[in-house]
Amino acid sequence: MEGLDGHGLADNSVQALVIERQAATRIGYGLLLRSQRWIGRTWLAGDRDEAITLLNRVRPDVAIVDVSDAGAFVTSYLAPLRAARPSLPILLSTRHSGGLTQEPSQAAGASGLITPSHSTQQVIAAVRLALFGQRLPEDAESSAPDALSTREREVLMLLSTGATNREIAATIHVSPETVKKHTLALYRKLGVRNRTEAAQRAPELAAA
Repeated sequence: MEGLDGHGLADNSVQALVIERQAATRIGYGLLLRSQRWIGRTWLAGDRDEAITLLNRVRPDVAIVDVSDAGAFVTSYLAPLRAARPSLPILLSTRHSGGLTQEPSQAAGASGLITPSHSTQQVIAAVRLALFGQRLPEDAESSAPDALSTREREVLMLLSTGATNREIAATIHVSPETVKKHTLALYRKLGVRNRTEAAQRAPELAAA
């Protein structure tokens, strides 16, 4: 990795890889990472096989890997990624607040664990620490009052791509009227007036 100095990361100096099965969450992490000046490129993969194909072509400096469905087999799930890029710092991600803990993530050789209780600032901090071979403290968690629900975050991420309510509805398999209700709810929670203002908040809230 090039462009590091003693105090931080140079602009566009880092390439990141996100491996996440859920499209809305994958897009959210991508938006969050791309909002950082020191991220030069973010690669998105929907599953491990796609990620390994990418690793054979590109050399990311850090990866966020969703292990929500890996259960107790996190180490074996990561093994092909390790084989493709042994030195890659890996942050584990889970959509289940009560699932994986920091201890097995350490045993798997990961640089940390991101859960729904971590704020976007803490996610970015975890990525930066991973680049320097450090871990986010285990008690670094936050809970925001009136936080967006999982479905509202999905709608926000898709909305920020320019998708219409009908397109969002087709993607998440609900009715356009349901999407409208989620949209109005997230407007209220975010304190915004329209889709443009909501989309501007997406990078900040993507992984919260």
